[in-house]
Amino acid sequence: MNRRYTNKMSSRRIAQPGVPGWVKLLLLLIVFLGVYMSARILLAWDRPNSDSDARVTVSIEPGSNLSDIIAVLDAKELVKDPWVFEIFVRTKGLGNKLQAGDYIIQRNLTFAEIVEVLQTGKSEEIKVTIPEGSTIEQIDEILTKRSLISQGDFRDCAATCVFSFEVDSLEGYLFPSTYFVNVKSFSSKKFIQRLYSNWRVAIDKYRIDIAPRTIDQVVKVASMIEREAFGDSYEEKQIISDIIWKRLDEGIHLGIDATTRYEISDWKRPLYTEDFAKDTPYNTRKRYGLPPTAISNPGEDSIRAAIYPKKSEYYYYLHDKKGQIHFGRNLEEHQSNKRKYLY
Repeated sequence: MNRRYTNKMSSRRIAQPGVPGWVKLLLLLIVFLGVYMSARILLAWDRPNSDSDARVTVSIEPGSNLSDIIAVLDAKELVKDPWVFEIFVRTKGLGNKLQAGDYIIQRNLTFAEIVEVLQTGKSEEIKVTIPEGSTIEQIDEILTKRSLISQGDFRDCAATCVFSFEVDSLEGYLFPSTYFVNVKSFSSKKFIQRLYSNWRVAIDKYRIDIAPRTIDQVVKVASMIEREAFGDSYEEKQIISDIIWKRLDEGIHLGIDATTRYEISDWKRPLYTEDFAKDTPYNTRKRYGLPPTAISNPGEDSIRAAIYPKKSEYYYYLHDKKGQIHFGRNLEEHQSNKRKYLY
């Protein structure tokens, strides 16, 4: 009796308390999140944001907090992972040390490099825009205002510095665009070389189509087109180009006011009869042919227009007070346009 009872009892398993399913799920979720966050940190913590070395302009407004700054950087696609960047900044105790300012930041910087830039309040590089149609004198003014040079340094270098290339005058051969320059290492000579190199890149695409004209002729005509055309209409530039070339080929005075403006170095005040009275090299009302040099540094559209004029019946043009152009086939139509739109 007793033996049977003992055997029966020993054959039973005693139930052990188990781990609830929700606890297992929670632990699994914690492990997953840990791995996920670790992976995000490893992929972004000390790695470049991008393979691109493109530069981006960033403005951090005064009073911006860390969240504001991160939002700006994220919008500019400068931080691979905004959340990890915030952890990085807070871990380093730099949340209150990032300063407002205007910066030029490359896309391929690491978090540490971005933070280093933002702690200075200024960028080693700044953006400088040379507008289409700028003269050497005007470029000098732009660089002076940005505190990159002393006034006259760029102008003087353009006249006297020795370069690996040779042109009679650099006016017209300096390509207008937006450039990023290093404040500490800036020099007028290097910048001129850079502007000229970009001009070479622009003109080389069209060299095969320049003949029978010369590059010097094209540059001078393009510089006048840039100053004579109002607005961005490429077709308008092409028609002005056709007028200039026809008048040159047929021995007609160009009669371009912009050449006189260039000579007197004043692009704003009205021109008077006495301005055109002197027989000077740039007075195209009295002198036949092209001026001695280009009168501005033209953009690519004006260069293209000089090479590819649009044939027309016109020999004259003027702009009314609103900047609208009016063409005339002959002097009679031109005089009529003057009475309609200028007087």
